[in-house]
Amino acid sequence: MAVTVENNLDAMLKRGFSKKMATLYLNNLEREKRDGFFDADYLAWAHEHGFYGESATAYNLTEDTIDNYLSDYDYCRVWPLNDWQRIWINDKLTFAYMFWGTEFQKYLPESYYYCAQDRLVPLLDSNMDPTVDGFLALLREKGEYAAKPCNGEWARGFHKLSYIDGSYLIDNKPSDEASVRTFVAEKKNLIYTEFFHPSAEMARIDPLIHTLRILMVNRDGANPYPASAYLRFAMGTGGDDSKANYHRPESRDISSYNVGFDMETGHFGGGHIIYGYKRIDTDLHPDSGVEAAGTIEEWPEIKKMLAEMSLRIGPLEYLGYDVGITDKGVKLMEINSHSGCKYLQVFRPYRADAFMNEFFSDKLAKIDALDDEAIARRNAWAR
Repeated sequence: MAVTVENNLDAMLKRGFSKKMATLYLNNLEREKRDGFFDADYLAWAHEHGFYGESATAYNLTEDTIDNYLSDYDYCRVWPLNDWQRIWINDKLTFAYMFWGTEFQKYLPESYYYCAQDRLVPLLDSNMDPTVDGFLALLREKGEYAAKPCNGEWARGFHKLSYIDGSYLIDNKPSDEASVRTFVAEKKNLIYTEFFHPSAEMARIDPLIHTLRILMVNRDGANPYPASAYLRFAMGTGGDDSKANYHRPESRDISSYNVGFDMETGHFGGGHIIYGYKRIDTDLHPDSGVEAAGTIEEWPEIKKMLAEMSLRIGPLEYLGYDVGITDKGVKLMEINSHSGCKYLQVFRPYRADAFMNEFFSDKLAKIDALDDEAIARRNAWAR
């Protein structure tokens, strides 16, 4: 039976929310009210039951289907799903060093430089030259860098640096050496890594790197389970691969193209263009017009990698892997500690899935059983 929730900070803190996540949740509710592109009655109904308007829209949520989905309220309430070891994957620099020198290194992007607040640090796959001259020399050698915040989220702050035919580019726009030097000096906390391009089969659908999101749940540290997955393609970029393949739907014109993925067969298909306020079902990529369907032949290799990597970081039980099929084979962009549940639930509603329903019911029951002192500790968690 659908439940109603109290969307106010005091009530949420008493129910075991961290202040961080309660504030984030409430701010999102207020933003949706201000946006003005939702039906007011539908938005009020969604919020009353703990769902963002954008989630309710993506699910085609109704009174008849609401019990199939984990609410945004509950998903924010259970944060953090991982213990302190989440720093291993939340921080991209730590993540790179965790797996460098292991059998999993081949799946990671090469790591070149990190720009700290006071210095430029050469990383494991550089020539160990700590100067900007060394940075530029390696850029000329490699041809491209991906640049992103070391501990960012939602693909914000992504950039591309290039050196092609004797010329520098920043975000695919003509530039020069002096401008690149300025960029490096001014952009702090960026990690510079290998830039990925999709395989020919995937590029046929869209030329930007896609994201195969696979959620692995490893409750006891010994039995990682592939719980949910979907495939996201970029759209609306005009083929500009300096742009991220995802943007949060915070205005009417922002959308994403998401496709179902079968974890038994490796087959993908059945796409949806999802805006904040509407969903359009289509099997054709909205930019290329190509049918977004096929089979990822590397899926057996990916499944093996996911299981073995999850065992290596066994203290982490909730892992959102972002995988790409590139022109160099299978690559892992990152692992998320509290990956968004909206797009995953479009294809596999958590409450309708026995495994996921049990997992989240157990997490919520444990929070409900906490005493006042334990709740106060949860309220204070911020990282």
